[in-house]
Amino acid sequence: MRSNSLRFEISILHTAILGVILVVFSSVLYFISRASFQQIDQQLKVKAEAVDTSIRTYLNAFGDDPGALAKSVQKTFAMKEEGPFAIKLRKISADWVRQSLALSLNKATLTFFDRQKKDVTSTPDLDKGLLDVFLEYTRIPKGETMAFRTVTYNHKRLRVITYPFGRDPAGEYFIQVGITEDPIMQQLLNWLYSILISLPLILLLTGFVGRRQAARILAPVNEITQMANKITHQDLSARITAKHFDREMGSLIDSFNDMIARLERSFRHIEEFSYHVAHELKTPLTIIKGEADLLLRRERSKEEYQEALRIVLEESQRMLKTIEDLLLLTKLDYSPEVLKFETFNFVEFFNEICEQSRILASKKLITVTLETQGTIAPLVMKGDKLHLRRLFFNIIDNAVKFTPEGGSIDIKITTGEDKIITSISDTGEGISPENLSKIFDKFFRSQNACGGNGLGLSIAATIAKLHKGEISAESCVSQGTTFKIILPSEPAETLPA
Repeated sequence: MRSNSLRFEISILHTAILGVILVVFSSVLYFISRASFQQIDQQLKVKAEAVDTSIRTYLNAFGDDPGALAKSVQKTFAMKEEGPFAIKLRKISADWVRQSLALSLNKATLTFFDRQKKDVTSTPDLDKGLLDVFLEYTRIPKGETMAFRTVTYNHKRLRVITYPFGRDPAGEYFIQVGITEDPIMQQLLNWLYSILISLPLILLLTGFVGRRQAARILAPVNEITQMANKITHQDLSARITAKHFDREMGSLIDSFNDMIARLERSFRHIEEFSYHVAHELKTPLTIIKGEADLLLRRERSKEEYQEALRIVLEESQRMLKTIEDLLLLTKLDYSPEVLKFETFNFVEFFNEICEQSRILASKKLITVTLETQGTIAPLVMKGDKLHLRRLFFNIIDNAVKFTPEGGSIDIKITTGEDKIITSISDTGEGISPENLSKIFDKFFRSQNACGGNGLGLSIAATIAKLHKGEISAESCVSQGTTFKIILPSEPAETLPA
């Protein structure tokens, strides 16, 4: 696994996060246990000082008695009040009992011993084995006034203080006080030791799990990579099948499949487009080449040269028209920002188109009528007047081409809900049902089409779409065709003064 791979980074991050959590948790446990130890040690110190004070108080009471020290230690460890006859010691013992109960010394373990550990006194209930454990830890480190130790006996942990009697570390006698650690404290320490011991194993296991998890997460990426390597311009039909991937990866796969589908459509469009362009330009070029060959075979008359040049000019104009239309379609499809929108009165705009259409139709004695229904208020729209003019002229030009002499073209402008609906109907030969769905395709021409390159209606549909409108056609053979153009309207108050 490479160090710069996403899989490696995820597994390392996974391990690092858990490692940090464990270290922080262990640190918290450590500081809690340390604070608890300090609190326990402080309690032990207070208890040891109280025992020391009690023994010395009894010593003062016994005076010069040869066994005063032993008696003082025993009475201190017994923690009982004197009988009615021990008047001298009665108040001392009563005060000590109250103090020992307040300090919970009855629950502690007490020992008193000399430096050679020969003269040892302990609380009556102290186990011999525990006493031996206590006496193993009696040394006070150099420079210290007391020593604290943690001992373990019969699966129990005890905290013990070794305190010099009379507060003199160089003295002959010492006091030991031991108390059992709180179970919660023991649990905290057990957790801390368990974490520290198992930390390397946990991190190794976490790294392994993180690696497997990263591999599972990145499995769709590997599939996408393999699929992308297989895809070529010759075959764009491959798709990634969504299995049990996560939602995010599922979205990535769907987006990738959509991208391939768009590329497939684009390549198919380019292929068809290239084929049609080659076909459209091949015919006029063939005609031009044929005319030139005929002229070069022998000397021709002036009239023949003029006729050949006329044909060449017509075919050249046809090629230029096709190229211009192709460039326009390309701009509209891939650079819609070429449109320059402005707000205008649609009826006034269409009146100009209608007047020019009458001139175009007059050559075939075709009448053009314009009817506006429910348009008392100005019909306002926002669009590119230049391209909208081309849209309507392309449709009207088609209507003139396919309408016989003496026919008619009826134009109606109506309003809908935020819409301007323009219907252009002719009395021409109509369009067959099998061709009606193809008339907006690029380079489509019916068998009885007279001239043209099959791009006019495709351009009209593209312009309507860029204006957030739509265009449709209805037709009956031998009765005529009706084109309906629906464009969005604007509020009348938006019209410039």
